[in-house]
Amino acid sequence: MATHIHGKHFEVTPALQAYAEQKIGSAQSWFEEKVAIHVTLLLQARKREHVVEATIPYHGMVFRVEVKDADMYAAIDQAADKLDRKLRKYKERARRKLRSHGRSVGTGIQDGVQPEPEAPEEAFVIAKEKRLVMKPVDLQEAVLQMNLLDHSFHLFLNRDTNREEVVYRRA
Repeated sequence: MATHIHGKHFEVTPALQAYAEQKIGSAQSWFEEKVAIHVTLLLQARKREHVVEATIPYHGMVFRVEVKDADMYAAIDQAADKLDRKLRKYKERARRKLRSHGRSVGTGIQDGVQPEPEAPEEAFVIAKEKRLVMKPVDLQEAVLQMNLLDHSFHLFLNRDTNREEVVYRRA
């Protein structure tokens, strides 16, 4: 298992690293093959918060959780639980879909951040740009991807209409 743990704004102690590997690394049991798990431990001094971000890229899908807490160990526990629930939910939906439709589940969306081009002085500044390679998916798969990524919206290529569409969560 490849669990990559790094800290931002502080040095990760060996005890904290071992704890995070044990707790979040247990997500490995949901996969038949070895997967890379990326964990970022972040200290926000002004807000006195500890943030744990865990990401698992897997066959074109990305499972991501983010948890904030006053205690780093509690945040790691919550992130491990949240990741476990998310993987269980995905596996149950995938099984249901395979049984009902007899086909595999997956989107194949890949994203990468491109370097920012230099903007003229009077023009606006582009904060972030993403380029996507999209395989056609149905609406249910797009909603599943949005929930797995913990985003409030998701851009996808609709399998039925062959058009780019957006699903979003209302407040």
